[in-house]
Amino acid sequence: MKKIINLLSLLALPFLSISATNDFSYNKEALSNDFSKLEQISVFVDQSNVSYSEISKNPVFKGNLDLTSHISVKPNFSFDEMDWISFAWGFLCCPVGFFIVVLDDDKTKEEKTSFWIGVIASVVLSTISSIASASMGYAY
Repeated sequence: MKKIINLLSLLALPFLSISATNDFSYNKEALSNDFSKLEQISVFVDQSNVSYSEISKNPVFKGNLDLTSHISVKPNFSFDEMDWISFAWGFLCCPVGFFIVVLDDDKTKEEKTSFWIGVIASVVLSTISSIASASMGYAY
């Protein structure tokens, strides 16, 4: 029975994380320009069979190897934003925590994200524990 519950939890996990927002933004022209520079470098490397240090000395590519100047990616969630109480609700008591954290409109996005991280951590650790105990021959 526990294996079935773990399997259902694992299968339901992608559906629970759908509420994540997409904060990724980019400049399409700058990205296209960077990819064209990469294409030039790739063609040159394929034709010449040279190393990175030789490319960086080549005057044609001087200054073109810094491809991160126009791309800025901000992570959606950092470790400093973790709300440990919401994480504990997700990790230790997921069903009750769902009503306390997720369905409460007063909770912030960070608290809800922390709850889902706790749920994911709990599912991963319980799955590893189940697989390890099954491989050692312990029965529930």
